[in-house]
Amino acid sequence: MLSAWDHAVVFAFAVVLPVYARYNYPRFQKAVASGEPGVRSQQYRKTILRQWALALFAGLVWFRAGRTADELGLGIPSGVRFWIALGAAAALAMTWRRLFRAAMDDEKGRERLLNQLRELQPLLPSTSNELRLFTALSFTAGFCEELLFRGYLIWYLTVFVGFPAACVLSGVLFGLGHLYQGPRQAPKIIVLGLVFVAFYVGSGSLWIPMALHALLDAAQGRLAYGLLRTEA
Repeated sequence: MLSAWDHAVVFAFAVVLPVYARYNYPRFQKAVASGEPGVRSQQYRKTILRQWALALFAGLVWFRAGRTADELGLGIPSGVRFWIALGAAAALAMTWRRLFRAAMDDEKGRERLLNQLRELQPLLPSTSNELRLFTALSFTAGFCEELLFRGYLIWYLTVFVGFPAACVLSGVLFGLGHLYQGPRQAPKIIVLGLVFVAFYVGSGSLWIPMALHALLDAAQGRLAYGLLRTEA
């Protein structure tokens, strides 16, 4: 049964956080463009703290209501479906890796990658210290965003629209939450969110989408660090 605290949790991460990001991002872009020292590192730290604070708030509300870790997708994974999903996730990760490497070895592919990364350049690390913080942010996002947008949000929306629609809406809201990155990025992130939903539903656990999410973000940061520094 939903409580007022459940509404507060979902409102905080699905409404307040995206609105704040949309408002804050232009100021952040200006600060990066002006060469303000340490602005990326500061932003990474603040984002890490915000995400962990929201995840801990959600966890507190969840467990105080007497719900279990299994219901949230945090139980110990078991069963054939988990191992099948794990194999599929490993295959997907290897496919992504091969595609990136093929693009790096091809002049046109490399240029396409650079163009995509330039759109997100204010967000991406440019120094070794920023890369370390970005990696920490990637693993934070992998855990916290999957907990909130897959575990908590699907459970919450299922009460109103049923499980299948809740799964689709969680992917859409995940993409819209990243709309501050630009209208061209949001559709890609919606698709990615739906991929994470598929692994959550297929495995019965959040651990696989959490790992995929974290590793993909971290790989993007490392790729950007190498490519954009080489270009510069």
